[in-house]
Amino acid sequence: MNKKNFPYYLCFFILVALAFFLRLYRLDERVFHHDEAAVGYFTYRLFTQHSYSYDPSFHGPFMYYVTTEIFKRIGDSDYSARILPAILGSAMLLFLLPLKKHIGKTGLLICAFFLAFSPSFLYYSRFYREDIFMSFFTLLLFVCAIKYTENYSKMNYSNDKNIVIRNAYLFATILIILTLAFIWVIPGLYIRMLSLLTLKGLYFVSYALIGLVIIILYFGRYPLMRFLYIVIGALALASLVALKENAYIIMALVVFFLFLFAIREKWYSDLIGKIKNLDNKFLILSTEMLLFIFIFFVFFSLYYTGNFLDFTGMKDAFMKAVLHWYEMHKIERMGGVFFFYLPIIALYDLPILIFGILGIAHYSCCDNKKRKILMISLIYWIIVLIFYLISETYPASSRFLPVYYLPASIIVLLPLLPFSFLSVLKSKNLFVAFLTYWALANFFVYSYVQEKVPWLVLNPLLPLVLIAAIYLNEIIPGLDLNSRKGVITVIIIILTSSFFIYSSVELNFKRYTDTAEPLIQAAQPPQKFALFLSKINEISSQYEGNYTKIQLTDPELETQFLWYMRHFNNIQWKANINSTLDAPLIIVHQGDEAPSEADIVKRNLRTDYERLDSAKMSWYWFKESDITIDYLLYRKMNREPSEYKIVLFYKPKYQDS
Repeated sequence: MNKKNFPYYLCFFILVALAFFLRLYRLDERVFHHDEAAVGYFTYRLFTQHSYSYDPSFHGPFMYYVTTEIFKRIGDSDYSARILPAILGSAMLLFLLPLKKHIGKTGLLICAFFLAFSPSFLYYSRFYREDIFMSFFTLLLFVCAIKYTENYSKMNYSNDKNIVIRNAYLFATILIILTLAFIWVIPGLYIRMLSLLTLKGLYFVSYALIGLVIIILYFGRYPLMRFLYIVIGALALASLVALKENAYIIMALVVFFLFLFAIREKWYSDLIGKIKNLDNKFLILSTEMLLFIFIFFVFFSLYYTGNFLDFTGMKDAFMKAVLHWYEMHKIERMGGVFFFYLPIIALYDLPILIFGILGIAHYSCCDNKKRKILMISLIYWIIVLIFYLISETYPASSRFLPVYYLPASIIVLLPLLPFSFLSVLKSKNLFVAFLTYWALANFFVYSYVQEKVPWLVLNPLLPLVLIAAIYLNEIIPGLDLNSRKGVITVIIIILTSSFFIYSSVELNFKRYTDTAEPLIQAAQPPQKFALFLSKINEISSQYEGNYTKIQLTDPELETQFLWYMRHFNNIQWKANINSTLDAPLIIVHQGDEAPSEADIVKRNLRTDYERLDSAKMSWYWFKESDITIDYLLYRKMNREPSEYKIVLFYKPKYQDS
């Protein structure tokens, strides 16, 4: 960086600083979402009891173990649970620097702006779930792949047998030393480890040091950076798998992209000859792929089993994940319309959507056939529309139509797949071609999967951010403000970006528990729940503190309270409403029935109890008529949200005197 570039990088790091500030500011003000409370409690149980068992419903071990380490250092709280998502969500901006050559100088700043202020990325960076971790490691893996490819393309591939032998020795030596280290050294230290994470950290440090020593001392001519990209990339992929099960979707999409890329580059040409002749380029690539796979399996095994290459444990984890989520998709546990994610992106990340789509169209394959592809797609969608109209008008005939047998997500979105495949096979800009494939394939897959939850929107949104930045990097310098097209483009950029920032501020700092916000799932308690918790802490401090007796009558209350009442040691869960309820704090469900559970309890209590009404969850059932200007700008609804109401009966100490 020289003086000429100083203002440029100053702007970039100001955006990075803003990203950190927006994510860390008042991070613990919003009460925990239902899912945050669940994973928070499992993390706390691991922290206090050193107990963890993989359950696909609550995803992989990575987030639990790393957050446990945070708890050890700064204590367990809403803030400490969310601090890693906030840091990783901010640090994602730093991964843009290695991509500057591909997204451009202006594109780098635009992309940093999008990631820093995106309502979606900002909200889930302030949210204790795996999804921002997934985005972080996905982007890290992508950067490693890009830098590895650049490094690989610069290498001299002369068929020097000494280089071939050196690389073969490199791989063999690493395998031997690692095997000896894991078999003889590491297990002997296990009994001195306080947690599995500490052991994993030792594995990582040992592996990194061994690899670096080998390369620096014995294989100085081997490109060190490419080795680091392999190690970090494999660790990123293993971390993705240890975070959440949709990592297997990521892996499948990457493998299929490599298949398409192999066809594009004609890798199949003379493959047998390359193997027979020990082609240096082919041998190096094959060796490094094996090294990548080996490192991936090592960390995958460590994350799930704590052992070095426990294939049985890895297989069990894989099968448990796939079978569980297949069943969830099959029963449509959280089903939704096939376009579920499109209005969410449009409502919150409008400039990313607009310029991402324009970028896909601009950089798409077959420049001279764009109109033809568009016409074929339009004809296809008209035919599909006719099929749906026939099916609704004449239901008896629907069984003769494909729309009867295939879900709408496949029928309607099918053209996205061949378009994304052609982009990889034909596009001159392979970087954007991959991003196009990544965005469209993700949108297609998650539109099909019947587990529609708002946080999955980050998967197609991440590549769209990069595409939009690349496209704006190209068109902004050439804008002619004296032309109608230039003026219109500038107006669109200003208006959509203003709405983008406005939506982000409103969502993350004003309406952060308002379930009229589609990005907030129904399991979010209203902010008045914080007053409910404060009252519990206030009354308990008048008695025995954390040993104050508390009675909860409704089993549905457990999940939310397991986290918030984790420090209380005298809780009677699932107390019968007809039993003796005499604790200083009694929590019951307020249903719509008459008399409600709260009414029955109140009738049987002494008169010195006071009552505080709250709710542990709120939601809206959205209707088409809800979409108004007032809703789009202010999230105003013509009705109050539905709530799972709860009541706290409490007995202040002063009334006993």
